[in-house]
Amino acid sequence: MALNREWHRAHRMPLQATREQRIKWHVAHAAACACRPVPDSIKADVEKLLKLHGKT
Repeated sequence: MALNREWHRAHRMPLQATREQRIKWHVAHAAACACRPVPDSIKADVEKLLKLHGKT
């Protein structure tokens, strides 16, 4: 999938993001852009939130 530059400009990952911030960012990213895969270290948590919100 192509990079959604506008989304990335408007939704920067916080510096020294906490695990929760990273998970929430990647959930939003998967819905808006998904130009790269979710890191394995948080993939299960991201998938769980996506399922809870009916986005998978």
